[in-house]
Amino acid sequence: MGEYFVGITDKGKRRNHNEDTFIACEFFNKEFVVACVIDGVGGYSGGEVAAAITRCVILDHLKNLPADIIATLHTAVFAANVTIREERSRGNNQEQMACVLTCAVTDIKNNKLYYAHVGDTRLYLLRDHSLVKLSKDHSVVGFLEESGRLSEEDAMSHPRRNEITKALGFEADIHKINDFIETGQSPFLPGDTILVCSDGLTDMISTATISAILLQKISLTEKAKELVAAANEAGGNDNITAVLVQNNKQPTPTVALKPFERKSTTAKNQIPVSNNSSEEKPDLPATRKGSLIICLILFSLGILAVLLFQNKSAVPANNVVLKSVPVWPENDTLEQFMRMVKDSTKNYSFNRGASLLNVQKPVFISKDSFYIKGNGVTITNDSNYKGAAFIISNTAKYIVLDSIVFKNFDVAVAVQKSNIEFKNV
Repeated sequence: MGEYFVGITDKGKRRNHNEDTFIACEFFNKEFVVACVIDGVGGYSGGEVAAAITRCVILDHLKNLPADIIATLHTAVFAANVTIREERSRGNNQEQMACVLTCAVTDIKNNKLYYAHVGDTRLYLLRDHSLVKLSKDHSVVGFLEESGRLSEEDAMSHPRRNEITKALGFEADIHKINDFIETGQSPFLPGDTILVCSDGLTDMISTATISAILLQKISLTEKAKELVAAANEAGGNDNITAVLVQNNKQPTPTVALKPFERKSTTAKNQIPVSNNSSEEKPDLPATRKGSLIICLILFSLGILAVLLFQNKSAVPANNVVLKSVPVWPENDTLEQFMRMVKDSTKNYSFNRGASLLNVQKPVFISKDSFYIKGNGVTITNDSNYKGAAFIISNTAKYIVLDSIVFKNFDVAVAVQKSNIEFKNV
């Protein structure tokens, strides 16, 4: 299969020693790849010791794969916390040592990804040229950024950026604290790449820079080296660690790009399928009730065909239409557009050749499905606003942005999962 995982760590330009460590290895005859980054908490004596302890405990517990992977990760992180607490109690000027971690287990054969996370290390998924952060930062600044109250640029330079709310070693009985360990799973499709990294990388370079490096036509090792080099070039204020894993199976043309299967609106799916063999094909009942049902079905299909034909030029065929598509006027701001988003309509269209639309605060989209036809409209940020134009909620399932130009944004659209499709953007 060639090179498909790599790990790299660097002490950066400002630190005397490296408190980061990582795991990048295969298990069970190459069925699983473990990608784990562990960051000793800076400012606390013995951070590198806590990280080393956690690495050993994680490796030991993952020998139990392929049992329930999420449960195994839970148990491993709990055990690491206990071991760190025991070491702290021995003194040796390490009474405050702690660490944070993100540990991902990839099952490439079955296209699955499982992870456990504590702190401000991060897990990203790159799919179809979109970089999505799967983990959540356990910090005040991280929460403000993820909720859209701080832009990525402001969060990266915030004076409280490195203050975390969770770490291994801080609490004695983390098993009694609900959701202390963040866990999750995700599809890991052919062509996908994951990045597990320490905050020494993400505090220095933006997601746009990370994405640009990962999309280069170079080897995985070269990508990891370029990530570290970019963080050092930006200042290298902390230790820098990155682990990359790629699902390098060949993508098949049948892989769906949409995150969920839309239900058919036609009546034909309501007709039950007979389980009879080819030799047992009874005639349809010639009752008045049966004939009436068949007539209603045919009539409904005819009406549906007429409606689809009338609307096919205005709205894509795969988009559910609840009412007519409103056209957004020229020379207006997204401030007013936001009010329009709150109603039940699922489709919006801008006039062709519409002029610039200024963004003064983000448009939050949490609808189940939502389609915006831009017709080439240009959306630019207000001089006093540095955030994203659109923030797509986790509750949204299928969002389409079509024929829109974004200008002067570092990040134009903020998403936390693959629930958006871009067309001519």
